Amino acid sequence: MDMKKIIACAALVMGVVIFNGRLNAAVESDIVGYTTITTVPGFNMLGCVFNGLDGNALPLNQIVSGDFQDNDAIQVYDATTGYTSYTYWKDYGGWLDGDFNPATTLIQPGTAFWLNTPGRSITVTLKGAVRSGSYTYVAKKGLQMVSSALPVDMDLNNITWTGLTDGDEIQVRENGAYISYSYWKDYGGWLDGNFVPVTKPIEKGTSAWLKVAADGATFTIPEIN
Repeated sequence: MDMKKIIACAALVMGVVIFNGRLNAAVESDIVGYTTITTVPGFNMLGCVFNGLDGNALPLNQIVSGDFQDNDAIQVYDATTGYTSYTYWKDYGGWLDGDFNPATTLIQPGTAFWLNTPGRSITVTLKGAVRSGSYTYVAKKGLQMVSSALPVDMDLNNITWTGLTDGDEIQVRENGAYISYSYWKDYGGWLDGNFVPVTKPIEKGTSAWLKVAADGATFTIPEIN
């Protein structure tokens, strides 16, 4: 099964038939700060890029804020267990889990998630403290949703990768369609569809699909100085 079909299957699990266009991100962040992202109507791929002030992870109601409306939805991705769904209800405490309790599960920096705001674009703010040190993601064989754990753009050919196999793929959403990049070690690393090295980064606060042929491939985002 090719990558586009796999992604389509993942969408059906979430009850999504068509994913909408890309995110336009503008960021203001510091050691303690925030990242603002202007979403497109419908589903958007985001990522948690902050800790709490005490260095520990935060729950959704402290991580993400915006002009949410009742029945907006977030689906938090885990490579092992899949998606955990939360729904927004203003008069009942904001983001609630499937049992209608406030969402208290801690969301670690580097966690990717979908945000669905049906029919409208909003400005979302991710906030907290910058995670200390560098961040390394260890991939599992196959398809997974990935994000940086730090509020910096992911410049694919200027971060450290290990364990990749020629033909591994990344897909990002842009202008209403997925843009595919593939990895070829002897030809410059990550290449676009014209076999040109990728220079456009994955924007901070967003996420992407990564498909690798073997367990243990990694990428490392350097520490913010």
